Amino acid sequence: MTPLLPACPDNQFQLLENAHRALIERVRLIRQARHHIALQYYLWRPDSSGLTLLKELLDAVERGVRVDLLLDDLHSKPLEPLLRDLSSRANFNIRLFNPFKHRRWRWLNWLTDFKRMNRRMHNKSMLVDAEVGIVGGRNVGNEYFGTHAGQLFSDLDVIAKGKIVKTLLDDWRQYWNCTLSVAVNAISSSDKPRLFNDIWKGYQKQPELRDLHQFVLSDEHLTDTPQSDAETWYQATATVVSDDPLKALPDSKPSRLVTQQLTQTLGLAKQSIVLVSPYFVPTPTGVKELENLSEQGVKVRVLTNSLAVTDVPAVHAGYQRHRRRLLLSGVKLFELKRTEEKPLRKDVRPYFRRSASSLHAKTVTVDSEKVFVGSFNFDPRSAQINTESGLLIESAEMAERINAMFEHELPLRSYEARLNRFYKLYWLDKSKIPALRLYKEPGAGIWRRLAVWLTARLPVDHLL
Repeated sequence: MTPLLPACPDNQFQLLENAHRALIERVRLIRQARHHIALQYYLWRPDSSGLTLLKELLDAVERGVRVDLLLDDLHSKPLEPLLRDLSSRANFNIRLFNPFKHRRWRWLNWLTDFKRMNRRMHNKSMLVDAEVGIVGGRNVGNEYFGTHAGQLFSDLDVIAKGKIVKTLLDDWRQYWNCTLSVAVNAISSSDKPRLFNDIWKGYQKQPELRDLHQFVLSDEHLTDTPQSDAETWYQATATVVSDDPLKALPDSKPSRLVTQQLTQTLGLAKQSIVLVSPYFVPTPTGVKELENLSEQGVKVRVLTNSLAVTDVPAVHAGYQRHRRRLLLSGVKLFELKRTEEKPLRKDVRPYFRRSASSLHAKTVTVDSEKVFVGSFNFDPRSAQINTESGLLIESAEMAERINAMFEHELPLRSYEARLNRFYKLYWLDKSKIPALRLYKEPGAGIWRRLAVWLTARLPVDHLL
Protein backbone atom coordinates (compact mmCIF):
# COMPACT_ATOMS: atom_id res chain seq x y z
CA MET A 1 0.00 0.00 0.00
CA THR A 2 1.31 3.48 -0.87
CA PRO A 3 2.01 5.38 2.38
CA LEU A 4 -0.07 8.47 3.02
CA LEU A 5 1.01 11.66 4.73
CA PRO A 6 2.79 10.93 8.05
CA ALA A 7 1.19 10.86 11.47
CA CYS A 8 1.94 13.80 13.77
CA PRO A 9 1.94 13.49 17.58
CA ASP A 10 1.23 16.14 20.20
CA ASN A 11 -1.48 18.04 18.39
CA GLN A 12 -4.66 19.63 19.72
CA PHE A 13 -8.09 19.31 18.17
CA GLN A 14 -11.51 20.72 18.81
CA LEU A 15 -14.80 19.78 17.19
CA LEU A 16 -16.82 22.53 15.51
CA GLU A 17 -20.40 21.31 15.63
CA ASN A 18 -22.33 24.58 15.99
CA ALA A 19 -22.97 26.29 12.65
CA HIS A 20 -22.68 29.87 13.93
CA ARG A 21 -19.48 29.09 15.81
CA ALA A 22 -17.99 27.51 12.67
CA LEU A 23 -18.27 30.93 11.00
CA ILE A 24 -17.13 32.85 14.09
CA GLU A 25 -13.96 30.75 14.39
CA ARG A 26 -13.09 31.31 10.74
CA VAL A 27 -13.41 35.09 11.13
CA ARG A 28 -11.45 34.98 14.38
CA LEU A 29 -8.57 33.05 12.79
CA ILE A 30 -8.42 35.33 9.74
CA ARG A 31 -8.19 38.38 12.01
CA GLN A 32 -5.41 36.75 14.02
CA ALA A 33 -3.36 35.85 10.92
CA ARG A 34 0.11 37.43 10.75
CA HIS A 35 1.75 36.00 7.62
CA HIS A 36 -0.20 33.55 5.47
CA ILE A 37 -3.70 32.16 4.98
CA ALA A 38 -4.14 29.12 2.69
CA LEU A 39 -7.67 28.08 1.73
CA GLN A 40 -9.10 25.23 -0.33
CA TYR A 41 -12.85 24.86 -0.97
CA TYR A 42 -15.25 23.10 -3.29
CA LEU A 43 -18.03 25.71 -3.03
CA TRP A 44 -18.00 29.38 -2.00
CA ARG A 45 -21.28 31.26 -2.32
CA PRO A 46 -21.51 35.06 -2.89
CA ASP A 47 -24.03 35.42 -0.05
CA SER A 48 -23.77 37.20 3.30
CA SER A 49 -21.44 34.54 4.78
CA GLY A 50 -19.29 34.17 1.68
CA LEU A 51 -18.93 37.91 1.07
CA THR A 52 -18.16 38.50 4.75
CA LEU A 53 -15.30 36.00 4.67
CA LEU A 54 -13.95 37.52 1.43
CA LYS A 55 -14.01 40.96 3.10
CA GLU A 56 -12.11 39.54 6.10
CA LEU A 57 -9.52 38.05 3.73
CA LEU A 58 -9.21 41.38 1.90
CA ASP A 59 -8.67 43.18 5.21
CA ALA A 60 -5.96 40.62 6.05
CA VAL A 61 -4.24 41.31 2.70
CA GLU A 62 -4.32 45.05 3.35
CA ARG A 63 -2.45 44.56 6.63
CA GLY A 64 0.28 42.53 4.89
CA VAL A 65 -0.96 38.93 5.10
CA ARG A 66 -0.59 36.76 1.99
CA VAL A 67 -3.82 34.99 1.05
CA ASP A 68 -3.84 32.00 -1.31
CA LEU A 69 -7.36 30.84 -2.19
CA LEU A 70 -7.93 27.66 -4.23
CA LEU A 71 -11.50 27.00 -5.39
CA ASP A 72 -12.95 24.25 -7.51
CA ASP A 73 -14.31 25.75 -10.72
CA LEU A 74 -17.63 23.89 -10.81
CA HIS A 75 -19.60 26.50 -8.83
CA SER A 76 -17.36 29.53 -9.38
CA LYS A 77 -19.37 31.34 -12.09
CA PRO A 78 -21.45 33.61 -9.76
CA LEU A 79 -18.31 34.56 -7.85
CA GLU A 80 -15.83 34.81 -10.73
CA PRO A 81 -16.14 38.57 -11.47
CA LEU A 82 -15.37 39.33 -7.82
CA LEU A 83 -12.50 36.84 -7.77
CA ARG A 84 -10.91 38.58 -10.75
CA ASP A 85 -10.99 41.91 -8.93
CA LEU A 86 -9.67 40.50 -5.66
CA SER A 87 -6.84 38.65 -7.41
CA SER A 88 -5.60 41.96 -8.83
CA ARG A 89 -4.61 43.02 -5.29
CA ALA A 90 -1.05 42.42 -4.16
CA ASN A 91 -0.74 39.26 -2.01
CA PHE A 92 -4.27 38.06 -2.86
CA ASN A 93 -3.74 35.00 -5.05
CA ILE A 94 -6.70 33.01 -6.39
CA ARG A 95 -6.60 29.84 -8.46
CA LEU A 96 -9.37 27.68 -9.91
CA PHE A 97 -9.00 23.91 -9.88
CA ASN A 98 -9.74 21.96 -13.06
CA PRO A 99 -11.18 25.02 -14.87
CA PHE A 100 -13.82 24.88 -17.55
CA LYS A 101 -12.55 25.74 -21.02
CA HIS A 102 -15.77 27.36 -22.27
CA ARG A 103 -16.54 30.07 -19.73
CA ARG A 104 -19.77 31.59 -21.07
CA TRP A 105 -21.63 28.45 -22.17
CA ARG A 106 -20.41 26.01 -19.58
CA TRP A 107 -22.76 23.28 -20.69
CA LEU A 108 -20.54 22.86 -23.78
CA ASN A 109 -17.78 21.48 -21.54
CA TRP A 110 -20.03 18.64 -20.43
CA LEU A 111 -20.64 17.70 -24.05
CA THR A 112 -17.04 17.92 -25.23
CA ASP A 113 -15.00 17.00 -22.15
CA PHE A 114 -17.31 15.17 -19.74
CA LYS A 115 -14.73 12.81 -18.21
CA ARG A 116 -12.53 15.68 -17.04
CA MET A 117 -15.36 18.05 -16.05
CA ASN A 118 -16.95 15.36 -13.91
CA ARG A 119 -13.87 15.20 -11.66
CA ARG A 120 -13.90 17.89 -8.98
CA MET A 121 -11.85 18.99 -5.97
CA HIS A 122 -14.13 18.37 -2.98
CA ASN A 123 -11.50 19.20 -0.29
CA LYS A 124 -12.20 21.83 2.38
CA SER A 125 -9.60 23.50 4.61
CA MET A 126 -8.37 26.83 5.95
CA LEU A 127 -4.80 27.06 7.32
CA VAL A 128 -3.38 30.11 9.13
CA ASP A 129 0.33 30.84 9.62
CA ALA A 130 1.11 27.08 9.48
CA GLU A 131 -0.03 26.97 13.11
CA VAL A 132 -3.79 26.47 13.19
CA GLY A 133 -6.36 25.24 10.70
CA ILE A 134 -9.95 24.20 10.15
CA VAL A 135 -10.67 20.98 8.24
CA GLY A 136 -13.98 19.20 7.69
CA GLY A 137 -17.11 19.00 5.61
CA ARG A 138 -18.36 22.60 5.44
CA ASN A 139 -18.32 24.64 2.28
CA VAL A 140 -18.69 28.42 2.49
CA GLY A 141 -22.28 29.62 2.33
CA ASN A 142 -25.25 30.58 4.48
CA GLU A 143 -26.67 27.06 4.48
CA TYR A 144 -23.48 25.75 6.15
CA PHE A 145 -23.32 28.42 8.85
CA GLY A 146 -27.03 28.72 9.69
CA THR A 147 -27.19 32.37 8.66
CA HIS A 148 -30.37 32.37 6.60
CA ALA A 149 -33.94 31.18 6.86
CA GLY A 150 -33.55 28.25 4.50
CA GLN A 151 -32.23 24.73 4.89
CA LEU A 152 -29.38 24.17 7.33
CA PHE A 153 -26.71 21.61 6.53
CA SER A 154 -25.81 19.88 9.79
CA ASP A 155 -22.04 19.63 9.45
CA LEU A 156 -18.81 19.05 11.32
CA ASP A 157 -15.36 20.65 11.24
CA VAL A 158 -12.33 20.26 13.44
CA ILE A 159 -9.89 22.96 14.54
CA ALA A 160 -6.31 21.68 14.52
CA LYS A 161 -3.19 23.06 16.23
CA GLY A 162 0.37 21.74 16.24
CA LYS A 163 2.71 20.04 13.78
CA ILE A 164 -0.24 18.49 11.94
CA VAL A 165 -0.98 21.91 10.42
CA LYS A 166 2.37 21.92 8.61
CA THR A 167 1.47 18.52 7.16
CA LEU A 168 -1.91 19.89 6.09
CA LEU A 169 -0.12 22.83 4.47
CA ASP A 170 2.21 20.46 2.58
CA ASP A 171 -0.85 18.68 1.24
CA TRP A 172 -2.47 22.01 0.30
CA ARG A 173 0.69 22.98 -1.62
CA GLN A 174 0.44 19.81 -3.71
CA TYR A 175 -2.98 21.01 -4.90
CA TRP A 176 -1.92 24.66 -5.23
CA ASN A 177 1.10 23.74 -7.38
CA CYS A 178 -0.73 21.09 -9.41
CA THR A 179 -1.05 21.67 -13.15
CA LEU A 180 -4.83 21.58 -12.70
CA SER A 181 -4.73 24.74 -10.54
CA VAL A 182 -4.80 27.85 -12.75
CA ALA A 183 -4.65 31.51 -11.70
CA VAL A 184 -8.06 33.07 -12.22
CA ASN A 185 -6.62 36.01 -14.19
CA ALA A 186 -4.81 33.57 -16.51
CA ILE A 187 -8.17 32.15 -17.59
CA SER A 188 -9.74 34.05 -20.48
CA SER A 189 -13.26 35.26 -19.86
CA SER A 190 -15.72 37.71 -21.40
CA ASP A 191 -17.05 38.61 -17.95
CA LYS A 192 -15.95 41.99 -16.69
CA PRO A 193 -14.50 42.17 -13.18
CA ARG A 194 -16.85 43.59 -10.56
CA LEU A 195 -15.26 45.79 -7.95
CA PHE A 196 -15.56 43.96 -4.65
CA ASN A 197 -15.67 47.17 -2.63
CA ASP A 198 -18.68 48.40 -4.63
CA ILE A 199 -20.52 45.12 -4.15
CA TRP A 200 -19.64 45.12 -0.45
CA LYS A 201 -20.92 48.67 0.08
CA GLY A 202 -24.21 47.79 -1.58
CA TYR A 203 -24.56 44.56 0.36
CA GLN A 204 -23.95 46.32 3.68
CA LYS A 205 -27.29 48.06 3.27
CA GLN A 206 -29.16 44.76 3.22
CA PRO A 207 -30.84 43.70 6.51
CA GLU A 208 -29.45 40.13 6.40
CA LEU A 209 -25.85 41.35 6.46
CA ARG A 210 -26.50 43.85 9.25
CA ASP A 211 -28.22 41.15 11.26
CA LEU A 212 -25.38 38.71 10.62
CA HIS A 213 -22.83 41.11 12.03
CA GLN A 214 -25.04 42.20 14.90
CA PHE A 215 -26.22 38.80 16.13
CA VAL A 216 -23.53 36.33 15.00
CA LEU A 217 -20.31 38.23 14.31
CA SER A 218 -20.58 40.86 17.02
CA ASP A 219 -17.46 41.93 18.91
CA GLU A 220 -18.83 40.08 21.92
CA HIS A 221 -18.87 36.76 20.06
CA LEU A 222 -15.53 37.30 18.33
CA THR A 223 -13.58 38.32 21.44
CA ASP A 224 -15.12 35.91 23.95
CA THR A 225 -13.60 32.44 24.21
CA PRO A 226 -16.24 29.87 25.19
CA GLN A 227 -15.68 28.62 28.73
CA SER A 228 -16.02 25.04 27.53
CA ASP A 229 -12.99 25.35 25.21
CA ALA A 230 -10.57 24.10 27.86
CA GLU A 231 -12.67 20.97 28.25
CA THR A 232 -13.09 20.25 24.54
CA TRP A 233 -9.51 20.44 23.30
CA TYR A 234 -8.17 16.96 22.66
CA GLN A 235 -4.45 16.17 22.49
CA ALA A 236 -3.86 13.34 20.03
CA THR A 237 -1.82 11.81 17.27
CA ALA A 238 -3.29 12.38 13.82
CA THR A 239 -2.71 11.56 10.18
CA VAL A 240 -3.59 13.67 7.15
CA VAL A 241 -5.70 11.56 4.79
CA SER A 242 -5.77 13.00 1.29
CA ASP A 243 -6.13 12.03 -2.34
CA ASP A 244 -3.37 12.76 -4.81
CA PRO A 245 -4.60 15.83 -6.79
CA LEU A 246 -3.86 13.94 -10.01
CA LYS A 247 -6.88 11.78 -9.19
CA ALA A 248 -8.82 14.56 -10.92
CA LEU A 249 -7.18 13.68 -14.24
CA PRO A 250 -8.96 10.98 -16.29
CA ASP A 251 -6.93 7.80 -16.74
CA SER A 252 -4.34 8.97 -14.17
CA LYS A 253 -2.59 6.75 -11.63
CA PRO A 254 -2.71 8.70 -8.34
CA SER A 255 0.02 7.94 -5.83
CA ARG A 256 -2.39 7.80 -2.88
CA LEU A 257 -6.12 7.57 -2.22
CA VAL A 258 -8.30 8.35 0.79
CA THR A 259 -9.98 4.98 0.29
CA GLN A 260 -6.68 3.19 0.98
CA GLN A 261 -6.33 4.59 4.47
CA LEU A 262 -10.00 4.43 5.41
CA THR A 263 -10.39 0.84 4.20
CA GLN A 264 -7.34 -0.18 6.21
CA THR A 265 -8.64 1.60 9.33
CA LEU A 266 -12.15 0.13 9.07
CA GLY A 267 -10.71 -3.33 8.46
CA LEU A 268 -8.87 -3.18 11.79
CA ALA A 269 -12.09 -2.60 13.76
CA LYS A 270 -12.70 -5.12 16.54
CA GLN A 271 -15.70 -3.73 18.39
CA SER A 272 -17.62 -0.93 16.70
CA ILE A 273 -17.89 1.41 13.73
CA VAL A 274 -20.03 4.54 13.69
CA LEU A 275 -20.28 6.01 10.20
CA VAL A 276 -21.93 9.35 9.40
CA SER A 277 -22.35 10.26 5.74
CA PRO A 278 -24.98 12.41 4.00
CA TYR A 279 -24.63 10.46 0.74
CA PHE A 280 -24.16 6.85 1.74
CA VAL A 281 -23.93 4.75 -1.43
CA PRO A 282 -21.86 1.65 -0.63
CA THR A 283 -20.52 -0.23 -3.62
CA PRO A 284 -21.00 -4.02 -3.71
CA THR A 285 -17.41 -4.30 -2.41
CA GLY A 286 -18.20 -1.87 0.40
CA VAL A 287 -21.34 -3.78 1.33
CA LYS A 288 -19.34 -7.02 1.46
CA GLU A 289 -16.74 -5.43 3.75
CA LEU A 290 -19.43 -4.17 6.14
CA GLU A 291 -21.06 -7.61 6.08
CA ASN A 292 -17.76 -9.26 6.97
CA LEU A 293 -17.19 -6.86 9.85
CA SER A 294 -20.70 -7.48 11.18
CA GLU A 295 -20.19 -11.25 10.94
CA GLN A 296 -16.97 -10.86 12.96
CA GLY A 297 -18.95 -9.26 15.78
CA VAL A 298 -18.22 -5.61 14.99
CA LYS A 299 -21.21 -3.39 15.79
CA VAL A 300 -21.73 -1.27 12.66
CA ARG A 301 -24.04 1.75 12.78
CA VAL A 302 -24.66 4.19 9.93
CA LEU A 303 -26.36 7.59 9.94
CA THR A 304 -27.38 9.10 6.61
CA ASN A 305 -30.09 11.39 5.27
CA SER A 306 -33.64 10.18 4.91
CA LEU A 307 -35.25 10.73 1.53
CA ALA A 308 -37.27 13.57 3.06
CA VAL A 309 -34.22 15.72 3.90
CA THR A 310 -31.53 14.79 1.37
CA ASP A 311 -30.60 17.60 -1.01
CA VAL A 312 -29.84 15.03 -3.77
CA PRO A 313 -32.80 12.61 -3.96
CA ALA A 314 -31.24 10.68 -6.86
CA VAL A 315 -28.34 9.61 -4.61
CA HIS A 316 -30.85 7.96 -2.29
CA ALA A 317 -31.51 5.41 -5.02
CA GLY A 318 -27.97 4.07 -4.73
CA TYR A 319 -28.33 3.74 -0.95
CA GLN A 320 -31.80 2.22 -1.25
CA ARG A 321 -30.48 -0.55 -3.47
CA HIS A 322 -28.23 -1.93 -0.69
CA ARG A 323 -30.37 -1.12 2.36
CA ARG A 324 -32.09 -4.47 2.80
CA ARG A 325 -28.90 -6.48 2.37
CA LEU A 326 -27.11 -4.37 4.98
CA LEU A 327 -29.95 -4.82 7.45
CA LEU A 328 -29.93 -8.59 6.92
CA SER A 329 -26.22 -8.65 7.76
CA GLY A 330 -26.81 -6.90 11.09
CA VAL A 331 -25.75 -3.37 10.13
CA LYS A 332 -27.94 -0.78 11.88
CA LEU A 333 -29.19 2.05 9.66
CA PHE A 334 -30.45 5.43 10.88
CA GLU A 335 -31.91 8.13 8.63
CA LEU A 336 -32.05 11.76 9.73
CA LYS A 337 -35.63 13.02 9.91
CA ARG A 338 -36.94 16.41 8.88
CA THR A 339 -36.92 18.93 11.72
CA GLU A 340 -39.12 21.98 11.45
CA GLU A 341 -38.46 24.80 13.88
CA LYS A 342 -41.02 27.46 14.67
CA PRO A 343 -39.87 30.88 15.91
CA LEU A 344 -40.92 31.66 19.47
CA ARG A 345 -41.42 35.36 18.72
CA LYS A 346 -42.35 37.33 15.64
CA ASP A 347 -39.23 39.49 15.98
CA VAL A 348 -36.80 36.54 15.80
CA ARG A 349 -34.32 37.23 13.03
CA PRO A 350 -34.71 35.08 9.89
CA TYR A 351 -31.46 33.15 10.20
CA PHE A 352 -32.46 31.85 13.63
CA ARG A 353 -35.30 29.95 11.97
CA ARG A 354 -34.83 26.67 10.17
CA SER A 355 -37.02 25.32 7.41
CA ALA A 356 -35.26 21.95 7.76
CA SER A 357 -31.93 20.35 8.58
CA SER A 358 -30.05 18.10 6.20
CA LEU A 359 -27.03 16.03 7.19
CA HIS A 360 -23.76 17.12 5.57
CA ALA A 361 -21.15 15.89 8.07
CA LYS A 362 -18.74 13.11 7.12
CA THR A 363 -17.17 11.30 10.04
CA VAL A 364 -16.29 7.80 11.25
CA THR A 365 -15.33 6.43 14.64
CA VAL A 366 -13.60 3.06 15.00
CA ASP A 367 -13.57 1.09 18.28
CA SER A 368 -14.18 4.33 20.21
CA GLU A 369 -10.50 5.09 19.61
CA LYS A 370 -10.12 6.73 16.20
CA VAL A 371 -12.07 9.50 14.47
CA PHE A 372 -12.10 10.55 10.82
CA VAL A 373 -13.41 14.03 9.99
CA GLY A 374 -13.22 15.33 6.45
CA SER A 375 -14.87 15.81 3.08
CA PHE A 376 -15.19 12.14 2.08
CA ASN A 377 -18.71 10.86 1.39
CA PHE A 378 -19.05 7.09 1.41
CA ASP A 379 -20.17 6.89 -2.20
CA PRO A 380 -18.59 6.05 -5.58
CA ARG A 381 -18.10 9.73 -6.43
CA SER A 382 -15.86 10.37 -3.43
CA ALA A 383 -14.09 7.04 -3.81
CA GLN A 384 -13.43 7.12 -7.55
CA ILE A 385 -14.03 10.57 -9.05
CA ASN A 386 -13.61 13.59 -6.76
CA THR A 387 -10.54 14.43 -4.70
CA GLU A 388 -11.11 14.35 -0.92
CA SER A 389 -9.22 14.98 2.30
CA GLY A 390 -9.55 14.83 6.08
CA LEU A 391 -7.92 13.98 9.38
CA LEU A 392 -7.68 10.60 11.09
CA ILE A 393 -7.39 11.41 14.79
CA GLU A 394 -6.50 8.85 17.45
CA SER A 395 -8.57 10.16 20.36
CA ALA A 396 -10.81 7.99 22.52
CA GLU A 397 -12.33 11.09 24.13
CA MET A 398 -13.32 12.61 20.79
CA ALA A 399 -14.70 9.29 19.58
CA GLU A 400 -16.77 8.92 22.74
CA ARG A 401 -18.24 12.38 22.25
CA ILE A 402 -19.38 11.55 18.72
CA ASN A 403 -20.65 8.11 19.76
CA ALA A 404 -22.68 9.70 22.56
CA MET A 405 -24.86 11.27 19.87
CA PHE A 406 -25.88 7.80 18.72
CA GLU A 407 -26.71 6.74 22.24
CA HIS A 408 -28.64 9.79 23.44
CA GLU A 409 -29.60 12.23 20.65
CA LEU A 410 -30.02 10.07 17.57
CA PRO A 411 -33.17 8.14 18.59
CA LEU A 412 -35.09 11.43 18.70
CA ARG A 413 -33.63 12.91 15.51
CA SER A 414 -33.77 9.95 13.14
CA TYR A 415 -35.73 6.97 11.91
CA GLU A 416 -34.22 3.54 12.36
CA ALA A 417 -34.66 1.34 9.29
CA ARG A 418 -35.58 -2.23 10.21
CA LEU A 419 -36.98 -5.46 8.78
CA ASN A 420 -39.99 -7.16 10.34
CA ARG A 421 -40.29 -10.94 10.73
CA PHE A 422 -41.51 -11.18 7.13
CA TYR A 423 -38.41 -9.20 5.99
CA LYS A 424 -40.52 -6.20 5.05
CA LEU A 425 -38.78 -2.86 5.45
CA TYR A 426 -40.13 -0.31 7.91
CA TRP A 427 -38.92 2.76 9.80
CA LEU A 428 -39.13 3.06 13.58
CA ASP A 429 -39.75 6.54 14.98
CA LYS A 430 -38.65 6.42 18.64
CA SER A 431 -39.55 10.07 19.24
CA LYS A 432 -43.16 8.95 19.55
CA ILE A 433 -44.66 7.20 22.59
CA PRO A 434 -45.22 4.42 21.86
CA ALA A 435 -42.67 4.11 19.04
CA LEU A 436 -44.29 4.42 15.62
CA ARG A 437 -43.76 2.04 12.67
CA LEU A 438 -43.86 3.57 9.19
CA TYR A 439 -43.99 1.44 6.04
CA LYS A 440 -43.32 4.19 3.47
CA GLU A 441 -40.27 6.44 3.12
CA PRO A 442 -41.16 8.77 6.03
CA GLY A 443 -41.84 12.41 5.24
CA ALA A 444 -41.08 12.02 1.51
CA GLY A 445 -43.62 13.18 -1.05
CA ILE A 446 -44.72 11.29 -4.14
CA TRP A 447 -42.40 13.20 -6.47
CA ARG A 448 -39.31 12.40 -4.40
CA ARG A 449 -40.24 8.74 -4.23
CA LEU A 450 -40.86 8.72 -7.99
CA ALA A 451 -37.46 10.33 -8.69
CA VAL A 452 -35.74 7.64 -6.63
CA TRP A 453 -37.75 4.87 -8.30
CA LEU A 454 -36.70 6.11 -11.77
CA THR A 455 -33.05 6.64 -10.81
CA ALA A 456 -32.84 3.16 -9.32
CA ARG A 457 -33.60 1.75 -12.77
CA LEU A 458 -30.82 3.65 -14.53
CA PRO A 459 -27.15 2.53 -14.73
CA VAL A 460 -25.82 5.61 -12.92
CA ASP A 461 -24.43 4.22 -9.65
CA HIS A 462 -20.87 5.16 -10.67
CA LEU A 463 -21.95 8.82 -11.00
CA LEU A 464 -23.72 9.11 -7.63
